[in-house]
Amino acid sequence: MSNSSTNAYTILGVTHHSTPAEVRQAYLAMVRLNPPDRDADKFREIHSAYQILSDPLVQAESILTPPREPPDLGATIAVAEKKRPRLSTLALLALGNLE
Repeated sequence: MSNSSTNAYTILGVTHHSTPAEVRQAYLAMVRLNPPDRDADKFREIHSAYQILSDPLVQAESILTPPREPPDLGATIAVAEKKRPRLSTLALLALGNLE
């Protein structure tokens, strides 16, 4: 099960075995506690969790799509710094014409 789907269950406070009616009740209870005019970010999080759990197609997509993690740029830079620097095309052409 993917991270977003598992996270959706956690956000709404339901289990994997919850019925659609239980998911809806949990969603409505969370919306009552966090209305959009009070905390828009929390409401968006709750609403997206409900969309994942209420629509079978969205739930299947969240299960089948691997989670996207931001690339670790520090590690990429460290690897690039360890490699020998490459010569530019002009430098290579100039080396070839040194006869």
